[in-house]
Amino acid sequence: MNSTLPPGSNTKDRPPYVPHWHPGVTDLPNGSTSILDWSAATDVNAPFNRSRVPLRPRTHKAELRANSKARAGEGRIMSCAEFWDTRRNPSQGVADHRYYAFSHWQYVDVLVFWAGVADAGLICPPNGHITDAAHRNGVKVYGSVFFPPTDYGGNPAWVKDFVQPGASTGDERYPVADKLIEAARYFGFDGWFINYETPTDAETEARLRTVLAYARARSDIEFTWYEAFRRKLTDSGPTRNEFYLQDGKRKVCDSIFIDYGWGSGDIKDSIATVEKIRRDRYDVYYGLELVRHVPDNPGLARLVCPASAKHQGSLALYAAHTVSNQPKEPKDSWLGHFYRAEADYWTGPCHDPSDTGWPGIAAHIAERTTVTSLPFVSHFNAGHGTAYHHAGNPTRKGGDGWANLSLQDVLPTYRWITRSTGNSRMAASLCFEEAWEGGSCLRLAGALAPGHESAVRLYQTRLTAPAGTHLTVRAKTPSDVHFGFNALVALDDQPHTLVPVPLNTTDTSGWKTYAAVLPEGGAGTLVQLGLQLRLGPSAKTDLAYDVRVGQLAVHTTPFTAPAAPTGLTVDHVTPLSSTRKALRLAWTPPSANDTVHHYEIHRGTAGRLTHLGATPGTVHYVAQLDKENDATTTTLTVTSVGVDGTHSSTGATTTVDW
Repeated sequence: MNSTLPPGSNTKDRPPYVPHWHPGVTDLPNGSTSILDWSAATDVNAPFNRSRVPLRPRTHKAELRANSKARAGEGRIMSCAEFWDTRRNPSQGVADHRYYAFSHWQYVDVLVFWAGVADAGLICPPNGHITDAAHRNGVKVYGSVFFPPTDYGGNPAWVKDFVQPGASTGDERYPVADKLIEAARYFGFDGWFINYETPTDAETEARLRTVLAYARARSDIEFTWYEAFRRKLTDSGPTRNEFYLQDGKRKVCDSIFIDYGWGSGDIKDSIATVEKIRRDRYDVYYGLELVRHVPDNPGLARLVCPASAKHQGSLALYAAHTVSNQPKEPKDSWLGHFYRAEADYWTGPCHDPSDTGWPGIAAHIAERTTVTSLPFVSHFNAGHGTAYHHAGNPTRKGGDGWANLSLQDVLPTYRWITRSTGNSRMAASLCFEEAWEGGSCLRLAGALAPGHESAVRLYQTRLTAPAGTHLTVRAKTPSDVHFGFNALVALDDQPHTLVPVPLNTTDTSGWKTYAAVLPEGGAGTLVQLGLQLRLGPSAKTDLAYDVRVGQLAVHTTPFTAPAAPTGLTVDHVTPLSSTRKALRLAWTPPSANDTVHHYEIHRGTAGRLTHLGATPGTVHYVAQLDKENDATTTTLTVTSVGVDGTHSSTGATTTVDW
């Protein structure tokens, strides 16, 4: 995003950053705004920050958990992560692949969008594109409300602003709470994390509980409470804090984050308290501070989630982004570092959730899946990359790459479980050198021995697949006549039995299209999907391979191109120099847009398109459009993109004059 835009009275001259507000107008820092003055109807940036992906339901099958010590349906995981700077948080991604593109959603229940600083804004809704990715994986997203310590600029007057009732006599409404509900509903996220660290008086704290109970009773928007220095849930003494969860008959918050420094005795006391106030023990999240890599964290996690007994509560991971996000890593090696570090924490140093090597997250929490309806398509697109691809060809290269989590696929449930026979071997990973769609694909590398195979277990699913269901795979594979490529499917009645389904192709090179149809006896409820590579017994020597898989699709009917959008307009132009502009674009979706996965914005026309960005919405901000040589105009095109990556045959176009 360009941060050196010229000043202008029109707010459209600034990028549509994610908003951040104070609760009122008391001691408002320079340049800050109050949430009381916000309205989606008057906020010209609001449509750019809206999530368009509803929260998907997800399921799990206990028999298919990767790790025998892990369980689902008990302790929950709350990930508190910071994605960008509060003041300049981009709405629809960034032109840089070095972004916290989190993807281990299968272990997480709630993502807290960590943000807020005293001199900019305390109330911060999440980016729409982050909510899109989380919702696609069945994970709720909370915005942040931060009351900072006084050492960090906290002001007790801001807490009083938060709890002020309506101005009219007898008005029992609380305007800030109403605005929190309004913002969450408009932007499409699920709740708010109240990070309370500003000291104030007992009367204000009591009113704060009243305001939260009021908000919780008026909507389905959820709230989590965090208060520094409270290491257990208790209903008595100076550390009494159970009334932030339940105050008599009033439900104040949906959950509570217990501060760091707790131990087994604190867990026992907390369980006694939640039983007394008749709340679920899993509404209590015990904080683990990851930013300092506390050596006791693995043991503390096992205290909360014992291997051979009922989970004692839930876990909150503070600064989860610090596990893997190292912005100082050289850009040419950043992706490798990022994915190694992420895997180390979430699935263990073996990078296999069935063998974590230490009591990490995959050893506590069993995987959940949203792959429950057809069609299902994955391009193994992680939502960022050094280049962008369509149908196997790069449509954007150079620079620092891109990141946009609206485009992130549901990535494999199991990362990575591979098995081989004989002397064969396989390593699975995400590859950013090539892709069928987006920025990445699945890479399977190793060697096959004659008469043996290697397999990768990829997805847990719950797909009702009638006879005649199609499997389509796009892949780059060896041309050796002895090489065999199979899909692996398991049905609900034999969930552990992965049955090979031969994949066939007539292609001889490049990205090959493989296909199979489930036979009558193989139809039913699919609960697992994987891939198998095999070398025929008549091969004379081992076969080294480096397979790239760019698409895995399960569908009952052929894919068709979606209808094109119409009415592309340039809503606003901001000149950045004589050869560079920033643009706000808008278009009209097709009347039948139920098959549109997202829209892509390009420079050029059909047959010669350069990718500029993408969104599931109908507005887009182009942060930087450069003039090409002596051109006097630039044509922009927006196409509809289907779930399988197929673009509309035409697109909506407009022309930018230089």
